[in-house]
Amino acid sequence: MMINYDAIFFSQGCVDQLYFKAMMRQRNKMGNTVWAPAIVCMGVLLYALSSPSNYSQTGFLFFYPLYSDYTIQCLYTSGTWLWVFFVSWMMHAIANKKFNDTAYKLLSGSSLYAYLSHYFFIIVIAVMIVRPYKISFLPALGLEIGLTNLTILVSYVIMDYLYGLVVPPKVKKDDGVMLGMGEGQMEEE
Repeated sequence: MMINYDAIFFSQGCVDQLYFKAMMRQRNKMGNTVWAPAIVCMGVLLYALSSPSNYSQTGFLFFYPLYSDYTIQCLYTSGTWLWVFFVSWMMHAIANKKFNDTAYKLLSGSSLYAYLSHYFFIIVIAVMIVRPYKISFLPALGLEIGLTNLTILVSYVIMDYLYGLVVPPKVKKDDGVMLGMGEGQMEEE
């Protein structure tokens, strides 16, 4: 089931780009109407409805999705997609430009690695720190989020460094060949 979820997630990103300009026109048209505040309020209410925060009918740690009741599964999944939709459009509106070369390379490079490895680090931190010390929910949540993100970034930087040692970056050579001229046709200065 998780492979199907990932396939849909990645293909949605590809398909989404096919009609991106039409979506932007529609979004801008809707954003300039009097209905824009109502649409935002409706989105927040839909997100609140689809964010289950119950502690009953939950599955085991390695159970996906994390709720055993079908209704809650549907609400949880739709809430997740609503959140992804909101964050995607918000980031397109405010963060769709390179603001710092180093930060851009680190964040864009580590994003897929974080997506693939975050659950492993969550489990390791939960098993090695949270459970043995019986840390309560709110401190454990902060600890999990902070340490998971820190572990992902540090391990990515280490792996990127090691990868750079094994596979050095390509160096662009300026071999004196001008565009539009062959090697034998260089002009003498």
